[in-house]
Formats: sequence, C-alpha cells, structure tokens
Amino acid sequence: MKSVKQLTFLLMMAFSLAFTACEEDAENLSINKKIARPPQSGPGGFTDQPGGVPYPNIIEQTYIPDYDWFAHTKCIAWRIEWPAYDGSVNSDQIPSFFKTGNGALNSLEYLLSIDPVNKKKLNFSLYTDEKIEAANDIGELWPWPESIEAKSVYFGKIDMPVSTIEHWATERPSQFENYWEYVDSIEIEIDYQAGDFFIYHLSDENQYGGIRIVSMSPRIIEIYKAVPNI
Repeated sequence: MKSVKQLTFLLMMAFSLAFTACEEDAENLSINKKIARPPQSGPGGFTDQPGGVPYPNIIEQTYIPDYDWFAHTKCIAWRIEWPAYDGSVNSDQIPSFFKTGNGALNSLEYLLSIDPVNKKKLNFSLYTDEKIEAANDIGELWPWPESIEAKSVYFGKIDMPVSTIEHWATERPSQFENYWEYVDSIEIEIDYQAGDFFIYHLSDENQYGGIRIVSMSPRIIEIYKAVPNI
C-alpha cells in the first residue's frame, strides 16, 4: 500500500493510522483542536444516558493557509467517527444530521423534539442509509411546506486524490468554490462508499466545502468548510 500524507484530525498524537482499500497511511498535522460535544438535552443527547445511543467522536480543526496571498480564506474541518451500532439500535436515534454553523451532530429523534427555528440551521444528513442528503429534503424532518424555509445545500461528486484534498483544506480553502464548476451533476442526495469525495454548496450563505468518506466500517467521514478569515 502506498503511503502518502493526508489530512486527518487526530492532532498532537505521535502515531499513524493504517487504512485499508481506498485509505492511505496518515501523518498527523499540528493545528489547534477541540472535541465537539453532543447536545446538552433532549432525546438522543448524552453518551451516558441510560439506554442512549453512543455519540460519535468528533474532532474539529481550523486551518489557516501559511501564505498571506491565500490566508483570506480559512478551512474549518471536522472528522466524525461513529461507533459500531448493532442491529437493535433505532436508526432515528443515531446522530446523522450535521450543522456546519457549529459542528453539531444530532439524531432525527432529537431534532423532532426541538423547535423549528433550530431545525432550520441544519445542513445535511451524513450517516443514515449510507448517503448524504440535504436536510430540507427529508420528509420525516420537515412537513410540507416548512421545508422551503430550511437551508438549501447541493452536492457534487468529483474524483480527487487525498493529497489534493489535504492541500485545499490546509493551504487553499478557496479551491472548494473554484472547483464547483467542474461538478458534472448537482444533487440534493447522493449515495456514497469509502474513498468518495464530494463538494457542497450552501446556497443561503454562498459557502463551499467538501465531504470525504474515509471509511465505511468503522464509519468515518470528514467535512470541510471554507469561510472568510476575518
């Protein structure tokens, strides 16, 4: 297996990760990190709730390009590692819905218990049915016509080596927007497998980012979002 430097979010740890099939060995980067926590209340929230579903491990990073010429845009990145859920777990309780505004990951059960204003801040579902789906396209979450008030997001699959994805995230975040024009087909839901890479467009905020499917078992997905470096 060929060894290349790739973007990971297990920072400040002196070890390498070995992936199979489409994944490569990883060298860690040294950038600030913080662990994203589960919601503080509501069904499907705490990892230590009696009978609750274990919450995924989420590591969040912010990358600012070293070169001033490109430093006007930075990248916020999240690596999500879901535990292995057995067949008895209710899929509605598995955290699948992601919010790029704060890195929150919630279950359908939890989201149905909160007010519609907070639901409108959602962007997409990542885990359920092994596909990425725009949150405003999910009928269980949005009874018509409320869905038209939710945030709109679009996806497009492109073939890109891990080394290039890493370069975009760490040194050229604006490339997520620049390469949107090379997307052949724009979708609001799309199936995935290990090794896939997608660019997404948050049309309401006019922001761009990427989603990389690192592994299916265990399920590991990385999300990147380019934002102004203010």
